Formats: sequence, structure tokens, C-alpha cells
Amino acid sequence: MKKLASTAVILFLVVSLSIAGQSSAQDTAVSEDVKEQIKILQSGSTKEKINAARNLGEMGSEAVPSAMYLIELLDSPEKHKSLLDRILNIVTIVGGFGDEISHESQEALVRIGAPAVGPLSTALLNHPRSTVRRNAAIVLGNIKDVESVDSLIKALRNDADYEVRMCSAEALGKLSERWSIDLLGNSVEALLEALGDEDPNVRQKAANALGEMKAIQAVPDLIAALKTYGKDSDADHALYMITLQRLGNDPQKWQGWWDANKQE
Repeated sequence: MKKLASTAVILFLVVSLSIAGQSSAQDTAVSEDVKEQIKILQSGSTKEKINAARNLGEMGSEAVPSAMYLIELLDSPEKHKSLLDRILNIVTIVGGFGDEISHESQEALVRIGAPAVGPLSTALLNHPRSTVRRNAAIVLGNIKDVESVDSLIKALRNDADYEVRMCSAEALGKLSERWSIDLLGNSVEALLEALGDEDPNVRQKAANALGEMKAIQAVPDLIAALKTYGKDSDADHALYMITLQRLGNDPQKWQGWWDANKQE
């Protein structure tokens, strides 16, 4: 099993390096500063990696050659704790202080922006570690680039890990903050399918995403989800977001309102 996982990681890195190579062929002017920060991401201390990720984020699109290296750190457990953080950990019950490489990598990729969408989409669909795929979906949702729609839909429909599906649904909802439904491809259709997902978290995120999209065509399916799963489906909240009607979690009230107001 470990050998299989290792092989999958190697295959992903080969694909990523191929993409990076194509990118470099298009833009051979990779700065020495970017190269230096990449080296630090690979072999630096925890603190140095955090600083490197921050530096790359500040470079914006110039740092796109570092994207695949930042992606590999999206699920890193490494955390740097300063002396103040350590003191705070001692005097508090919850010891959650410190800077995390995974968080800084996410932030850097968001700041790189649209040029990072390609590598992130590849990771979302192909990376062997589900935690990387999950965080790739989160980053794509924060970048809000329309080019990520198809990958997010595929992950929502096909990924075996419920957290990846959940985060993909949420990301599609975030994209609607910048793009109209007409530009989001089959997002609504995929989210309607996800209302019947086996995992309640995915169903909730799908309902909320439809609400954020103001997808009026989703009303019948949301009412059906409310009938089947009750208030835990979050369908009532999504219905309110779409219609601005405060009818609570009674599906009969929503059905009555829909029958009286739907447009043929």
C-alpha cells in the first residue's frame, strides 16, 4: 500500500513538473529570487519556509513557477512557534498558536492568483493526498477564477473524499460572487446532484452554494431536500437567500409559495 501511495506521489510530481516546464518554456525569465525561495521551500527550516511562502505571495504572478512546490505544502503539519506563542500555549487550554506552513502556502497561492489555477486544478483532480486536494479546492474558491469551474465540478462529482467534495461545492458558491451563473458552466446542475450526496456536510455546502448563486431553478430541488433531510440540510436558508422569503423549515409552506409564484 505504501509503495502504491509513493508511486502516486511520483506520478503527480511528474505531471506537475511537466506543466511547470511548459510554463517555463513560455516564460524563461524566472527570477533568481523566485529560485532561491523555491530552494528554501524544499529544504529550509519551518520558519524559513513560512517566510519563503510569504515572500512568494508578495511577488504575485511572478512567483507562479513556485506553485507546485507551495501545493506540496498545502497539508504540511509544520508550525513555527515564537517564544510568545510558546508562552501563550502554556497559559491557555487550547495550544493553537503559531504560524502554519499550510496556511501560508494557501495565502501565497491566492496572492499569485489566476496563474496558479492550472497547477491547483491539476492537484485537485490528481493529487494522491486528499488533504492537498481539499486545500486546493479552498484556494481555488478564494482565487475565484472562472477557469477553475470545470475542475471543481469534476471534484464535486467524483472525488471519493467527502471533504474534497464539500470544499469544491463551497468554492463553486464563492465563484458566484464574481461570475454570473451563465459563466459557471454546469455548476448548478452539479450542485443539484450534490443535494443528494451521501454525506450531510456535502449536502449543506451544496445548498448554501445554490443560495449564494441565487439559483431560482434550484427551488424545487431545495424543497425536496428539505422534505427528505429536514432543517439539517440547510435548504431552508438557501431558499431564503434565493427568494428572500422567511418561511422557515416547513417544506409545505415553501411548496405552497413556489406553486403560487413559480414562472412557467
